[in-house]
Amino acid sequence: MSKVLIKSRDDCRYCKDAKDFLSGMEIAYTEEFQSNGKVPQIFVDGKNIGGYDDLVKYAMVNEIC
Repeated sequence: MSKVLIKSRDDCRYCKDAKDFLSGMEIAYTEEFQSNGKVPQIFVDGKNIGGYDDLVKYAMVNEIC
């Protein structure tokens, strides 16, 4: 099972989209709030895969479960 971490903020639309995407695919994730900097930042098994669009692309070609 992959470990997924999302660095996010409450005021970030793409953070919500990423969390909804993962929840819709029934993929568990850990959320870490980040008060500044670029968000969302999504990590799968410790590897930074990027933001929301990158997550969707990554999920199309890699198994995240």
